[in-house]
Amino acid sequence: MTTRHIVTTAGLALALLAGQGTLAAPPADPAERRVQQARELARQAQAALQQARQERDSLQAAGAAAQAEQQVLAERLAAAESRARGTQARDREALATTQAELARLREELAAERQARGQQQARAEEALAAARQELQAQRQVAASVTALLERSTTALARAEQANRELHTLGLQAVDAYTRRTPEAMRAHDEPFLGLGKVALQDEADRLRQALDAQRVSR
Repeated sequence: MTTRHIVTTAGLALALLAGQGTLAAPPADPAERRVQQARELARQAQAALQQARQERDSLQAAGAAAQAEQQVLAERLAAAESRARGTQARDREALATTQAELARLREELAAERQARGQQQARAEEALAAARQELQAQRQVAASVTALLERSTTALARAEQANRELHTLGLQAVDAYTRRTPEAMRAHDEPFLGLGKVALQDEADRLRQALDAQRVSR
């Protein structure tokens, strides 16, 4: 319903009420009575019109205020939607960045684990090789120790045999220079004792040769 309809309806209602009130009044001069009724109807219509205009102005002001408020709300809604879209965009971007960073960290962690695994494998291989080398060195050391012990024992026996041989050689040289026929003839040779000297020289040579072959520590 428009403002004009409201004013017209209100004016007619007031006019009917005023007419009923006037008709109920005591009769008077017909001309005067009609003039009074016309004036009362005009006054009432004017009052109804004024009230309708006030109501229209109030409705228009309320409508303008409502429209302004609606505009403000629309602007606020648009701003909120814009902020929400911006926030969503930033959130999506932050989420994408976080996911990319997480993927990169996972790749780095996998690479680090693989590298550590390889290093551990190489370390275990090196440790196993070192243990084998140590075991081999221990075996070699044991072999060398056993060989050294055998060599020491053999050398001791050889030294003992050499000393015995040297003693026997000296005894043989001494016997050669004293008891052999050549020694006897050299001792008995009357001419300058040259045979005895030659025999003594030969004995000295034999002793030196025996001394040179003797093993000593």
